[in-house]
Amino acid sequence: MSSYAFLQGQLGPLTMPLMLCALLATMIIIERLMVLSMRSAQRTLSNGGIALLQSHSNQPKALREEIVAVWLTGQQRKLASGIRVLQIVTLVAPLLGLLGTVIGLIQVFDTIGDHSGPIEPALLAEGLGMAMKTTAAGLIIAVPAMLGAHGFQLWVDKLVARAEHAINVSSLKIDGVGTEALA
Repeated sequence: MSSYAFLQGQLGPLTMPLMLCALLATMIIIERLMVLSMRSAQRTLSNGGIALLQSHSNQPKALREEIVAVWLTGQQRKLASGIRVLQIVTLVAPLLGLLGTVIGLIQVFDTIGDHSGPIEPALLAEGLGMAMKTTAAGLIIAVPAMLGAHGFQLWVDKLVARAEHAINVSSLKIDGVGTEALA
């Protein structure tokens, strides 16, 4: 029996949507971990912003700051790529699990309705099992996705705040302001 067939037997008709949610969340989490780790280690955001600022050092301060602000907003958007999709998975996966619960309970009631005679626990086991397993699967997918989405957003915010600080200090240096106390 293939692993998909096994999962199909456990989760019923919601196997494919739950697997897609799990795959999507896993791919985004791995990709964001790699991108944000590299950006943090190399300090490319701060260095890139300072280099851009210095390349426009002959411009008036307001224009220089606007150029860097536009660039930094674009960089922030790139760093946060995928986080919204992860948030959507966080919302959808438990709803799919809940839908699986409802489908499992419908299956239980259909079994009871078709059966005449005393009701034995074995009649209820398959539907109730699917109900609980889909709920668990939805939550198992949603929890890491939620932690990833919020954790990555905090990480992006921290990288951008660090870069803003470094860029502001560099801008003050360009204007001849002493920044020793700000470092």
